[in-house]
Amino acid sequence: MAKTVAQSYDKTILFIKISSAVCGANVLSPAYRMNILTWIVIVCINLYYVFTGYTLYVNIYVEKDWPNVLQVLCYLGSAVQGYCKLLNAIHNKESLRFLDQELREIYLEYDQKHADYRYCLKTTIDRANKFIKFMIIFQILISGSLIGVAPFYRLVFNQRIFVMQFLLPGVDPSTEYGYFVMNCMHCICIIFGSFGNFAADLFFFVVVSHVPMFKDILTCKFHDLNDLLEEEVADNENNNNNNRIKDVREDFRSLLIDIFKWHQRYLRFIAIVKENYFWVLLVEMGTVALSLASTLFCLILGTWPGGQSYLAYCFIMLYIYCGLGTVVEVTNDGFIDSCYTEIIWYKLPVSQRKMLRMMLMMAQNTDGLTIGSVIPLSMNTGLQLTKTIYTMTMMLINFLE
Repeated sequence: MAKTVAQSYDKTILFIKISSAVCGANVLSPAYRMNILTWIVIVCINLYYVFTGYTLYVNIYVEKDWPNVLQVLCYLGSAVQGYCKLLNAIHNKESLRFLDQELREIYLEYDQKHADYRYCLKTTIDRANKFIKFMIIFQILISGSLIGVAPFYRLVFNQRIFVMQFLLPGVDPSTEYGYFVMNCMHCICIIFGSFGNFAADLFFFVVVSHVPMFKDILTCKFHDLNDLLEEEVADNENNNNNNRIKDVREDFRSLLIDIFKWHQRYLRFIAIVKENYFWVLLVEMGTVALSLASTLFCLILGTWPGGQSYLAYCFIMLYIYCGLGTVVEVTNDGFIDSCYTEIIWYKLPVSQRKMLRMMLMMAQNTDGLTIGSVIPLSMNTGLQLTKTIYTMTMMLINFLE
């Protein structure tokens, strides 16, 4: 069992490194280089694109099966997400290491302070670990349900359906051998694709789950500052010796400067997260919207028995990402509220009150995560996107009718 919250954080990062290493993308390691495993993953993803292109050609030009085309596009979105996350991690590995190192330094520094700081750290790492456990269970359930549909229909209804819809050149899906080979390949793709997306999401989820920690630590700093302010007022009223008053004022100034630096640290942290996950968020939201619309359409037409599980996966991932965006928004608002409610600002000297006002102005202009620097990533955006997808699906069905 970990003895300190810093050690708990190291354990969490170790799990992320191991998961990423399996995918050939342990970019948090300073010694990381693209290796044979990385290239195997890249080749496999590109092969999936080739097989998907071949399947689309067969469905469009040979069989003219348009509903099946949409079913093929459903899984294509997840493959694009995984590829984007892999390339993004490799390209931005230095920035991702900086985020990891920044969080680790915070744990090491504030683990040595009083109990309020340690409570903030412990709450944060516990929240991150619970989220990881939820994602593990979620991925296992979704993958199991996607794979289990094919044998269930074969045993119960004696109906041959495929786990996925891409075809393999040279393999006849109408034969027993072709059916078995293709479903085995589909199961392998589901397992490795699910794990790859899970591993790619882990670090982003952990980083964003630490964003509220910055506000919590700021609150602790404000409380410490209030104690010094009250102590200074009490010393002035009791006419204590000048040396003591001078020491208190010096501690007060140092802590106030530390608070301003802490806010700058938070702004830098958020800016790096936004910059490095710009394309990931854009691709994730775009492909999830495409997958949701395609899956919903297939389910309404009754052409995909296993579509309910994938629809649930897409919806949950959509709202997980939107929820994380809301976490950042709430944290930004929390910084503003703390400047008003957590500090006895009216007892500050005029010059320092002006500095606090400047910090407040910067907090009021802090942007959250966005989709393509156009739409804020939030639960409200997720709800609006869901409404749009449903409307588009209904329009498509009316058009086909």
